[in-house]
Amino acid sequence: MSREYAPSVKLDDPPRGLWEYFRIQCLPAILQPEFTWKVRKSTAPLASNIPPTPKPNPPFVRRFWGRVHALLERFSIYYCRWMGYPFNNQIIPLPFGLLLKWPDGTRLEEVLATQVCRAAGIPTPKIISYGDHPDSPHAPVSILMTRLPGREIGDLYETLSPDAKLTALAELKLYLSTIRGWKSPWGDERICSITGGAIRSVRVPDHQVGPCETSKELHEHLLSAASKHSFPSEAIYEETMRCARKLQTLQRPGVKFTHGDFRNHNILVNEDGYITGLIDCESAGWYPEFWEYTAALRFVRKDSWWYDCLMDLGAGRYLEESKCEEALTSLIIDSYVW
Repeated sequence: MSREYAPSVKLDDPPRGLWEYFRIQCLPAILQPEFTWKVRKSTAPLASNIPPTPKPNPPFVRRFWGRVHALLERFSIYYCRWMGYPFNNQIIPLPFGLLLKWPDGTRLEEVLATQVCRAAGIPTPKIISYGDHPDSPHAPVSILMTRLPGREIGDLYETLSPDAKLTALAELKLYLSTIRGWKSPWGDERICSITGGAIRSVRVPDHQVGPCETSKELHEHLLSAASKHSFPSEAIYEETMRCARKLQTLQRPGVKFTHGDFRNHNILVNEDGYITGLIDCESAGWYPEFWEYTAALRFVRKDSWWYDCLMDLGAGRYLEESKCEEALTSLIIDSYVW
């Protein structure tokens, strides 16, 4: 069964009674659901080589933590009710600056990619534990992690000062250039997750594909799902297919380490423009060079601030690839799992 959003208490409910007064005035900040630990900005340079991928915990350890996490979810229902805070069984609020991530599709690869990026100096959450849930096939892994400070850049960007905006842009450029400079341990052409297995992405049919030994193999797999169903004529279908096939000719050699879902809601920033978090690494892995940028450009209006940011971050080099990807998406849209 899908783990759907399940709110219980509205955040803007007015305080009522002695408990609400005590909670707001007397409980220490560390017990509040929005508490975050201060992040000390490292002065060490970011890792120019990808750190080793951690060895996963044994299955019996992951199953143990899975049971603990299930108890924490039940605790959070009451905790949120006590705190007058909305409960969310996808991103589960907890005290002590922690949250439990347990949405559909979370995989072990997200844990490992987050740990690798954190070891490299990228601002990602600290993983406390992760658990397996064999009886929950749509949400097989839960992750207990630290809550990062800052707000989604989309909520804050337009209120930032010009200097803060430049700071945010410079840091994003640095983080992207760092991870894209890593050499894959799986070869220069293999498209795969951080463990060498299948990639998970909302941009592919069934949200999972691979591993693929070459970008051509990936492209042919995607085109195999093409359908004429949504096209008004054979001529328009053939023209769209030609545009999608052109993507293969634009492919540059090699693969790049890619966040895979580089959208503004996955970037946290503070009021000074410093990036405090890059989150949601479930799609991270080794992809064609254009993938990071064409993924970010999907459904973005050209008159938006985020489009301008992406152009400054390097997306302008991949506009032709983005156009071809739009054609590919229209061909395989019927095979997506939403």
